[in-house]
Amino acid sequence: MSFDGSLGVLVAGMDAARHAVEIERLRACRSTTDLDAIVDGGGWLSPESPGKRLKLVRHGSGTYLVVEYDDGWSTRVSQAPFR
Repeated sequence: MSFDGSLGVLVAGMDAARHAVEIERLRACRSTTDLDAIVDGGGWLSPESPGKRLKLVRHGSGTYLVVEYDDGWSTRVSQAPFR
């Protein structure tokens, strides 16, 4: 699958209305180097605020996950393999 195809799968699991800022940030990425820069910078896709925040996580297999943190707990929102 192409980078754009994988990115489409990653953002497809996200709520377009609730996560518009986060989706826009991911869609600005042009390669896994860009995704890695987000992860290496802490991974946060959502601005710091009270309540739920989204984070990008890289798995060793090449899969990227978007997880939602809420009060110390995380829930997977979406994931996609990137080759």
